[in-house]
Amino acid sequence: MISNKFSLFYKYQQFLMKKKSSLRIVKLLTLSILLLFLFFSCRKENFIEDPSAKLKFSTDTVLFDTVFLTYGSVTKKFMVYNDHKKSIKIEDIRLGRGENSPYRINIDGEPTTKITDYTLLPNDSIYIFVDVTINPDDPDLLFIEKDSITFLTNGNMQDIKLVAWGQDAHFFRDSMLTGNIVWENDKPYVISNHIGVDENSVLNIKEGVEIYSDTRSAIFVWGTLNVEGSIDEPVLFRGLRLDEYYDDIPGQWYGIYFIRESKDNYIKNASIRNATVGVRVDSMSINSNPNLVLENVRIENMSSVGILGYSAHIIGYNCLVDNCCQYLVYGDYGGKYEFYHSTFAHSSCVCLSQTEALAFYNTDNKELKNDLDLTIVNSIIWGSKEDEIDMQTTGQGNFNVFIDHTLIKTDQSDLNINDNILNQSPKFVNECNYKYSLDTLSNAKDKGAPLTSLPLEVSTDITGKSRNDGNPDLGAFER
Repeated sequence: MISNKFSLFYKYQQFLMKKKSSLRIVKLLTLSILLLFLFFSCRKENFIEDPSAKLKFSTDTVLFDTVFLTYGSVTKKFMVYNDHKKSIKIEDIRLGRGENSPYRINIDGEPTTKITDYTLLPNDSIYIFVDVTINPDDPDLLFIEKDSITFLTNGNMQDIKLVAWGQDAHFFRDSMLTGNIVWENDKPYVISNHIGVDENSVLNIKEGVEIYSDTRSAIFVWGTLNVEGSIDEPVLFRGLRLDEYYDDIPGQWYGIYFIRESKDNYIKNASIRNATVGVRVDSMSINSNPNLVLENVRIENMSSVGILGYSAHIIGYNCLVDNCCQYLVYGDYGGKYEFYHSTFAHSSCVCLSQTEALAFYNTDNKELKNDLDLTIVNSIIWGSKEDEIDMQTTGQGNFNVFIDHTLIKTDQSDLNINDNILNQSPKFVNECNYKYSLDTLSNAKDKGAPLTSLPLEVSTDITGKSRNDGNPDLGAFER
């Protein structure tokens, strides 16, 4: 009996101990859950605050390229990514023009023009939807309706460009132009994926015409290009991006290429900007005329070369070639090059070139053994290198050079002839603002050869100013 009672008592004690243990576990679990709840409810979000941590985007530009055709709107979207291991707080997302913008944005289903303190979780992304409504009949409408969506994160300002055509334009995509074509200044011309001027055809571009080319576009000429700009209304060739940031960015389109069959090309009063190569001529002339004549032409901000010729005959009057990332002018395999009253400014305002401003060679190959004839008169060749002109003959053709009354940055003492001026600054007004007229103390003032010995095309300068008052200044600009 006693043993039975003891056994029962022992079992009862075990039961009580298990019950207490279970209660203790329940209490501990409850306390743990409560502590975890308090921890997560009170802790701060773990944000990345490194200034180098930026957002990533699925695109840098939202382009509405059909809006100008109709009243109405289209909707596009892009994605914003946080590929970091911590959350990012986007301090500010806003539409640049705010309530006055023709664009609208939608973030997480919320139509808005701006939001603040938006948390983007680690390795997460969001969609932002954009739509635009434009009235194409608005007489005050700009060529392109622009805005941007800005993102402020850790002190970094990033943006997505918004671009919509604000009025009609002539659009060309992979087009071959045939016959006698005239482009009038009624509305802009937009080129996508190249155009060509067919053999024995002529493209005439009238004064004031503006031509915009996208990033994979060039103008190929098998026939003839005749650009007829005026001093007051020059013809403009440039890249498609019109945001202020892109005004001075080289390499936005390919350039103007004159193919072997091309002939009698003339570009007058024009500006060619921001391409890979400004103009390229691929062979000797097929008749007695130059392949290309340039008169009062500005060629600026090329990612490679301003004027490129292979066995070509190119004449330039009052040309300004500046801010190219390699050569301003490059001619090889012989050819004939003539420049009168031209300014070649090899400044480093846009990109730092490792090459000379001008380079001319008559290199041999299996098919070409041509003479090289070079004439430069009343011009300026200036830059930061010790020598800004390179002339070499490695071929069997003749090598004829005549440089006269020209200011040159060079260490070639044999160029100290023909009233040339060596290594004296032309003192441009402001190179980095594209002002290549001469300062009052310029060493190029009144140092030119008399106009009586020069072509009629240089009786006025690139701006139309007369040079008939005494000895002319050197370069494209008369002070």
